[in-house]
Amino acid sequence: MNSETGFGTDGIGTEETDNEVRRLGHRRTFGLFVVSTLAYSWGLWTLLVFDLVPASMTTPLILLGGFGPLVGALLTLRLTGSSIRTWLRSNLRYRIPLRWYALAVVLPPLLIVGSSIAYVTFTDASYAFDELAALWMFPLGLVLTFLVGGGNEELGWRGFAQPALQEGLSAFASSVLVGLVWFVWHVPLFFVPGSSQAGVPMLPYAIGVLATAVVLAWLYNATGSLLIPWLYHASINPAGGYFLAGVAGLKTVSGYGTYALLVAVVAVALLVHYGPSDLASRAKVRLSDLV
Repeated sequence: MNSETGFGTDGIGTEETDNEVRRLGHRRTFGLFVVSTLAYSWGLWTLLVFDLVPASMTTPLILLGGFGPLVGALLTLRLTGSSIRTWLRSNLRYRIPLRWYALAVVLPPLLIVGSSIAYVTFTDASYAFDELAALWMFPLGLVLTFLVGGGNEELGWRGFAQPALQEGLSAFASSVLVGLVWFVWHVPLFFVPGSSQAGVPMLPYAIGVLATAVVLAWLYNATGSLLIPWLYHASINPAGGYFLAGVAGLKTVSGYGTYALLVAVVAVALLVHYGPSDLASRAKVRLSDLV
């Protein structure tokens, strides 16, 4: 490993020196990741915000921009002299209990349905069962989102940024910082007609993203595998089609706010149960463990 990265040692220094290098390294590594991720994605999405390209380019550019976190991770790994192959192999562990795979796929729809019931119960909204997506669309949406529609972001957010920050910060603090950048990264899409964020209230969305970042950090640290938060993220988008008051209801302040609040309750419960340090029953994942 390149000693300038702040990850790994040459076997000569003391443990105290190694810890200090890691504390300094995680800040620079995260900074490189954020700058390169935003530069790539915002560079593409700015073309849409200012109508600099034909409308037919909207979906392709949104999808291409979605690979920004991966581009940021790969570029930062390259600049810090880390092995991309080792990082990928370490992250994509798949021999874990099946219950984690099931939880990752099922929990987002449960939160959507639960929040929609609360939304209808406590507001003057009504159910819109005739507007719900067909059940067969969920697995299709899951696969598509896993590959290109949002789940692929996890290679950067949880697969790189989370463990990089966890070199010197608690799992909870790391998840909040990643969540903040994750939200800011999405901001241009609120101004792009046709994007998933168009028409969604920004403040509830921000709360939902921060809470989801905590849940995803728990899944990542609890399993040591990126596949689980990746599946969870991939499940979120198609799950929105099963908001029982209709997608239009989900895009209201109270509708999305109810969903965000429920995810926040889950996040707080995880924080209370596991504590902020590791946010799991096992040691948090550090980037130095992966590369």
